[in-house]
Amino acid sequence: MRWIVIFLAVLVFGASVTTTKKEIKKTQIIISKMNDKLDKLARAIRKKQQSINSLNSKINSLNKEIAKLQETLKDANKVLGELNDLKKGYVEKENRIKNEIIDFLSTNYYLDTQEVDNVNDLIYNEISKKILEANAQKIAKIVKQSKTINQNISSINEKIDQIIKKQQELKSKKEKLLSLLKARKKEIQALNRQKLLYKKRLEALIRKQKNLQNRLAQLKIIKKRKQTSVQQPNYNVKTAVYKGQKTIPPLRGRVIKKFGSYIDPVYKIRIYNDSITIKPYQKNAIVRAIMPGKVVYIGENNDKKIIVIKHKGDIFSIYANLDKISPLIKKGKYVKRGQIIARVTDTLEFEVTYKEKPINPLKVISLR
Repeated sequence: MRWIVIFLAVLVFGASVTTTKKEIKKTQIIISKMNDKLDKLARAIRKKQQSINSLNSKINSLNKEIAKLQETLKDANKVLGELNDLKKGYVEKENRIKNEIIDFLSTNYYLDTQEVDNVNDLIYNEISKKILEANAQKIAKIVKQSKTINQNISSINEKIDQIIKKQQELKSKKEKLLSLLKARKKEIQALNRQKLLYKKRLEALIRKQKNLQNRLAQLKIIKKRKQTSVQQPNYNVKTAVYKGQKTIPPLRGRVIKKFGSYIDPVYKIRIYNDSITIKPYQKNAIVRAIMPGKVVYIGENNDKKIIVIKHKGDIFSIYANLDKISPLIKKGKYVKRGQIIARVTDTLEFEVTYKEKPINPLKVISLR
């Protein structure tokens, strides 16, 4: 968890220590719960931002499609008018040709079906055949013109259908764009509400953390440091340098959260992590003292336990998130290097300080 303050374990001296320990324990629990809420809210904010980014991408793409369609349909109404006028002219011409063919063939059909009763009828029939033969080329030309006109009308109809289809597509895309814009507005409003809530919780957490650090500074575990705010992105923590030989690790495992600063995912402010988090290779793992020293504090936090050991040269090692403490470990007892002090099931939060300043634990221990 991002701001777990392992240095809640304190070195207790003087008559006011009991009260201070209770206050620290209470503050630690509050900060732990607030961290959980902040983590969940930060994940929700990131998810909401991803949703907005996706909507922005769709809106941009749709705007380009609409612009392209609008350019294509820039003179659509004018073109439609011209096509319809052209179509009307072709239809009128086609009707004239049809009427001409019908009139011509009707006359001929009438002549062909007349009964031949006398020589005059026979002569008349023969004359009509000659007329048909003489005008066959003219009839074929008229039929061909009609066919061409029909093809032109069909082509015009296709163009008109294409334009109407694109107009309908444009209308549909504009409706979709309007829907996306409304959805984006709704998402942005929800995001702003979440960010406001996050800001309030973050500021409350920072205030709690500041009060806790002041108490720890009074007990000479850490130096009083300048506190971060949401509006103040700099969070500079002075660390100590360990010059001794590396010692054994508190348990066998891998580091899943390192020592040092990181950037808050929402407000991009720098937060400092004083500890490392170690995931043991097996459950119910044994935790050992990294150096010989004196147990100066044993406490609890939400059913998890904490041990602080003071070593030679103002060095403190702090072991948090413990499940069980060895029955042989008591406050005021001296322990040897490598002595079993506790067991941990999930993760170990491990911190080292020197003269009230945090040390990178990985400079003190060797995990190999």
